[in-house]
Amino acid sequence: MKSILRYIFLLLFIIPMRLFAQTNAIDYFGQTPPGDSAVVFAPGIISLADRQETSIAFSPAGDECFISVWGDNYSSAKIYWTKRVGNKWTSQVEAPFSVGHFTSRPFISSDGNKLYFHRPNYKGPEPYDIWMVERISDGWGEPKHLPSPINSDYKDGAYSETKDGTVYFTSNRPGGYDSKGDIWRTIQVPGKPLQVENMGANVNSSSWDADSHVSPDGSFLIFVSERPGGQSYCDLYITFKKENNEWTDPVNMAQNGNGINIKGTASVGPSLSPDGKFLFFSRSGDIYWISAKVIDDIKNKLLNSKITK
Repeated sequence: MKSILRYIFLLLFIIPMRLFAQTNAIDYFGQTPPGDSAVVFAPGIISLADRQETSIAFSPAGDECFISVWGDNYSSAKIYWTKRVGNKWTSQVEAPFSVGHFTSRPFISSDGNKLYFHRPNYKGPEPYDIWMVERISDGWGEPKHLPSPINSDYKDGAYSETKDGTVYFTSNRPGGYDSKGDIWRTIQVPGKPLQVENMGANVNSSSWDADSHVSPDGSFLIFVSERPGGQSYCDLYITFKKENNEWTDPVNMAQNGNGINIKGTASVGPSLSPDGKFLFFSRSGDIYWISAKVIDDIKNKLLNSKITK
């Protein structure tokens, strides 16, 4: 009997502890996790006073971090990289696929084997396209330019994807609602080549809508918009997928002083942490983070106000 009770105790105690360890294994540069108000992420480590960080991406295991950095007046764009070895993060260096190029907005696939980013293609009237590198034994392979229909002769970027492979991106190709850019996504019809479609007037507007980041399960999409009525000229908005696969009207993410959007300062570059606990974005050249609970709070308000019906 004592052996059985001891075994039950181990199951009740050790297994939850293992689960807890797995979900809390990511070291965010030793930072205290944020609450319901956005704060600067890793000041003096990631968010530096002498550079302009515009977005951040972590590997699924949380042991690699890629930071998008712009030069003054958008004169340059680089992606820096650091890796956690043992209990320390390595010095940040320019990612090998970024050296010698104008690169930005990294996104890592859910399996950690592919990394997508912006880079000019030097072809077409607006040669800003999406590129991809695959992981190899000693780092990353050679960059590959994504084929049509994701890339076009127009400006394409801000790649993100769900776990099932649906891609969301920004493009100013014909068929949109604003010449500066709209949010598009891929459609896979059995037996047919990959297709893309505009997200439609329910998500896009007659203003610039771009820089989107989709949740891994595809249940919500966070993006940047210049539409009227925001806190600044460029705010973060969120839309949720409904049961009928339509999307809710986008909601400004400035809720109850959470500090995501503030007057006079643009918020851009949204991304989620690999454990789903935090939302990252950029403002005034620094990376900010906030508890992802804010997303559930906004969704609950939508449900209570019956906007989703």
